[in-house]
Amino acid sequence: MMKKKISRNDKGFSLIELIIVIAIMVILVGIIIPLFVSYVKRSERAKDIYNANQIATATYVAFADNVGALSAFENWKGLPTTVSATVDGVTETYKVYLVAANEGPIYCFKGGESKFGNKSGSTGFYGTLNAQLGLSTTKENHIMKPKHQAVRAGSGPKAGYSYEKVDRWRLCKRADNGSLEVWVAQPHPYGGFPIYRLWPNPDDEYTRVP
Repeated sequence: MMKKKISRNDKGFSLIELIIVIAIMVILVGIIIPLFVSYVKRSERAKDIYNANQIATATYVAFADNVGALSAFENWKGLPTTVSATVDGVTETYKVYLVAANEGPIYCFKGGESKFGNKSGSTGFYGTLNAQLGLSTTKENHIMKPKHQAVRAGSGPKAGYSYEKVDRWRLCKRADNGSLEVWVAQPHPYGGFPIYRLWPNPDDEYTRVP
């Protein structure tokens, strides 16, 4: 009776071969995961910049539809807030007036200013803006929460406060020239302090390639 010749393939992998395969897999995972994380972050920032452009466009449409709201915006005053935006490594510091914000858990634009509409965001300038953006005033609008929930470095915009993750959008009016700006903002202080400018000229945090 002849013995069956055992081929190399019948023996399976040797210990050394297994170690080599595992080492290769570890190296590949070490390369792929950082690339994937980087891709996700770039995608989140790109989505926020896109949404900022959509918000700016919808805001101008809402102003065209509500002449009273446009007039209120042009004459808007109040306590100016000092903000900083960095573009191409150059930081500009200036003051803005906080005009409107979208707030959780609904994330539609709303507020208590009667010149812009009612508190629910369903009428006036707020109503037109939300309609242009396709936002519900009764159901959560997941798409309108900033995707890239960055935390700005530093001690915070006010003594005793640290910077927090951005969680909302903020419409601002520059105090020096009256132009509209769209920012992502944090919940506290001031009920939504602007952290990163996304329109016009997005902050480096959103445009740099990691």
